[in-house]
Amino acid sequence: MGSAGLAGALVLGGCSSSKKSTVAPGTGNDGTPVARPTLKLTSGGDQGFPSPFAYMRGGGYIQTSFIYDTLYWKDNSGQFVPWLATGYKRSDDGRSYTFTLRDGVTWHDGQPLTAEDVAFTFDYFRRQTISPQVIIQPLADIAEVKATDPRTVVFSLAKPIAPFFGYGGVGSVPIVPKHIWSSIPNAAMQSDPAVLVGSGPYRLDSYTRGQGAYLYTAYDGYFLGRPFVQRLEYRPVGDTLNALQAGELDAGSSSAGASGVRPEVLASFRANPAFGVLKAPAGNFGSALYWNIAKGGALADVQFRHACARAIDRQDLVKRLFGENGTPGNPGWIPPANPYHVDVEQYPFDRNAAEAMLDAAGYRRNGGQGVRQGPNGQPLRFTLLVANPVGPYVDVVVSSLAAVGVELTPQALDTPTFNQRVIAGSSEMAIISSGGMNTDHGEGDYFYQVYSSKMKSTQHAQGYINPTVDQLIDQQQSAIDVDERKKIVAQIQRLVAADLPLLMLFYADSFEIFRKAAFDQWYFTPGGVASTVPSAENKQVFITGRKTGTAIRPTK
Repeated sequence: MGSAGLAGALVLGGCSSSKKSTVAPGTGNDGTPVARPTLKLTSGGDQGFPSPFAYMRGGGYIQTSFIYDTLYWKDNSGQFVPWLATGYKRSDDGRSYTFTLRDGVTWHDGQPLTAEDVAFTFDYFRRQTISPQVIIQPLADIAEVKATDPRTVVFSLAKPIAPFFGYGGVGSVPIVPKHIWSSIPNAAMQSDPAVLVGSGPYRLDSYTRGQGAYLYTAYDGYFLGRPFVQRLEYRPVGDTLNALQAGELDAGSSSAGASGVRPEVLASFRANPAFGVLKAPAGNFGSALYWNIAKGGALADVQFRHACARAIDRQDLVKRLFGENGTPGNPGWIPPANPYHVDVEQYPFDRNAAEAMLDAAGYRRNGGQGVRQGPNGQPLRFTLLVANPVGPYVDVVVSSLAAVGVELTPQALDTPTFNQRVIAGSSEMAIISSGGMNTDHGEGDYFYQVYSSKMKSTQHAQGYINPTVDQLIDQQQSAIDVDERKKIVAQIQRLVAADLPLLMLFYADSFEIFRKAAFDQWYFTPGGVASTVPSAENKQVFITGRKTGTAIRPTK
């Protein structure tokens, strides 16, 4: 299947329209039938082709989740609820799970969804070469998935897996139809819209590559019933807050890191009864300074990195740029509010100490001025990769390090190019913004993505190899007992804070701002959608119009 037509908009089908009603869509008591709403949302840019093998990072996974389902799924309770599966049985040793699928589930083309599709999905993923930007890929310790009859599938694990229902497990891996993908040898290169046949609540009508415009229409044959929200219109906008004020959007997330959301900026929305403002849990989003250790020289010198950390006043950065809408970053990655957080070395701001550390490490400065030089005479000049739009914190980092003799030259790139450069290891230093630091460390496994030497995601600590950390991350994945898992996570935090391959600069407070008359049931999924994506756009609420469960609110 080819990719003709993707240079512009991909149009996949007609658009349906809801009947006129005097009742505001998406609102009213649960027992009162309401008109099915159409929601205008911001895409945040191009998130990639929404197949399970080609999307980009967390935003792309959300787009893909509308088309494809998983065996289990989270709602506002933070618990995984049966989705394509009705239940499961686990063996006593925790190495085998037997799932029973719902009866009567079909793909968008009318073909039945069976256990063979589930088994095929996990095997097919394993045989593909897929970009690390595809953040959800099956856990390596899922050894075999076998269909024993059309509605029964057995997962055999190489060892017990703590996040089996979360990141990389049955609560996050999208199930794909065997009859579509079995004839496609290279899934990552497939961009024909005809392959986007899922079992999910929505079908993609159009996608504009490069711009990030997506249009979804409800699949009224969905196994849970006709989805409550009829259409999802994702629009690329320059400024989310302005677009909300102008009526171009019905809802949008905004974080301090992306758009400088100080309290006074939100005041007009909070004062307007037409809007609701929902604050995300602290630590959902953040930005970190990364050193590419693989480049060697000063970048591989832990004393240099410690000195850089002390040269940046993270407390002042948050106060000046974001007011109360942010928290200084933690060198141990996990934000303070998270139950897995432990205290680690914080490297508090001390410019004199930073200068002294650089002097002691052999990075000299002529007369205390200008750019420092290393013992080999190499000046401490580095390119700093950043993604557009460039946040004001970039200037703060550049000026802070310049004050101690480290010169950074920012290079701003579009997001896809930025991701590619970082994953390829071609950067020297970078500021990487991401979500999920406040993820569910019981079901999720974000440390694996960031600190394991086996991983090459955008958020990965570049060039960082610590065999002890690798060993602990492997233990974390198989630690079923919560107390044991917390002890392991605590050890990892202390080690990575000491090695400091990256410094979390701040956790930006994120807010979902919405028009109450359009839809008023928004929530941030505890621990993240699929235990990793800190988004308010959980398909569960679009399907049901409710924050929990699978029962759909009545519509006209």
